[in-house]
Amino acid sequence: MKHPLRYLAAIAAMIGLYIVLVTLPNFKAYEKEMHQKHIDYYESRYVDPEEWAQGRVCDKLLWKCLPESKDTKRWQKPLENGLDSFELTKEVLEKEKAIIQRWRDEEDGKVKEQSMRLSQLSEGFYDRVEEKKFLKEMEQDLEKEFPGFWRDTPKKVRYRWIQRAMNKAKKFGHKSKRPGAMVELCARIGLDFDKDPKWDAIVKFITSDPQNIGSNMASACDYIDWTIFGKTESAFGYKITDWAMRDTFGYLPAPKKPYPSIND
Repeated sequence: MKHPLRYLAAIAAMIGLYIVLVTLPNFKAYEKEMHQKHIDYYESRYVDPEEWAQGRVCDKLLWKCLPESKDTKRWQKPLENGLDSFELTKEVLEKEKAIIQRWRDEEDGKVKEQSMRLSQLSEGFYDRVEEKKFLKEMEQDLEKEFPGFWRDTPKKVRYRWIQRAMNKAKKFGHKSKRPGAMVELCARIGLDFDKDPKWDAIVKFITSDPQNIGSNMASACDYIDWTIFGKTESAFGYKITDWAMRDTFGYLPAPKKPYPSIND
């Protein structure tokens, strides 16, 4: 055969077309089935913007609008692991880099003698550095995503709030050390959303699948952004569609404004 690559390309194109023809009808059937089975298990419609604003200092997405922003005693408690005074200096980052290299050398068998105490101390230091990095990144990300979010809130209070959100993720069983989705969710509905009955649907959805708590929290953020803020894209930049939100079907009430189809 003179052109085997063209022959293979033609076969690949045919296979691709077959997959589209087979999966598209299946998705439409799945979509129709899920809409038919959709039940509001919580016996009430989802909160609208007016209801959502109740109990907040204001109705905008700013830190000072969250109920906990007025709880001054809460923010007097320092960060865990002494992170209030722990700075990411050049020396600290170089030490972390050396620890990572040491671990790589141990994995490669280049280090014969290993001290358990040294290993434990290294892990503790590494965790502190990574947590402080995460606090700093989330503080900057929220300000970028929602300009003016922090306003004149002191840095220590910002970090303390984010760490409380991280602890909330642990309470839900989320094991990630960088629970960005939980921080994002708390930025929208507050640290104590699990104590507010109007967010029961969100809580039940998050806990519906212990293996996918992180992705469920991200979907909950998208759901709130769509239903309350009228956003069409997620915090990560992808379009909010019925396919992207498929995991919420049967758990979160259908929004008043339907999601656009993935095929639109």
